[in-house]
Amino acid sequence: MAAGRKAGPPGPHDILASPGRAVRTHSLASPIVVLGLTACLAAAPAAQVRLADDTDRAAFRAWFVWLADAQFERPAPEITDCAALVRFAMREALRAHTPEWVRTVSLPFSPQFPDVKSAPRGGSAGLPLFQVGPAHAPRYAEFADARTIVSRNTISLGREAGRARPGDLLYFRQPGQRQPDHLMVVVGRSSFESEGADWVVYHTGPSETDRGEMRKARLSTLRLHPSPRWRPVVENPSFVGLFRLAALAS
Repeated sequence: MAAGRKAGPPGPHDILASPGRAVRTHSLASPIVVLGLTACLAAAPAAQVRLADDTDRAAFRAWFVWLADAQFERPAPEITDCAALVRFAMREALRAHTPEWVRTVSLPFSPQFPDVKSAPRGGSAGLPLFQVGPAHAPRYAEFADARTIVSRNTISLGREAGRARPGDLLYFRQPGQRQPDHLMVVVGRSSFESEGADWVVYHTGPSETDRGEMRKARLSTLRLHPSPRWRPVVENPSFVGLFRLAALAS
């Protein structure tokens, strides 16, 4: 990673500086709302994307994690918040990674992972990646916001962040913010870092003063964040918990 681009953890806008760049945050809901939301998430319905077998799940996980991680190095223009990061990584992980795809998607390099064989077919509205309608009348779409991704397309793994596997999502929710829901993608060992096996990546989302940016930090750093509301620990009521995409939980 280039000097001056080392990431730091999130925090209230510009509360904490990392070398060369201010650290910004997304926001997160009151303990009462979080408790109610957690109960809802525990019974999340099955999502649209169901992969055929462990081989396909391994291929999807490898691509999803690598694509999310690569966005810190060279973000795609469409990634404007944390949900957009998840949508991009999920959609592109399910593509056929042909030479034409490599030319179309600007990436630092193209890894040699196998492709997912059981990817869903797209239509005029794109790929049916996420369940976006209620359980009694499900609808599927390529677009979903952060809360919909978590509430209808993941399973809850509790609030012990140490149980995370690459590809899992950390979900925070804080009160009084314009965009209260915030997701981070667990990378684990990064292809772009020489040390550490507990990296996470995320987009800060837009604020009133800027468009936000990609950030990257280690889970061990986040646990010691100077603002307790951003620590992924059970004592923090703003940390809703750890979630796994339904596609990886089949």
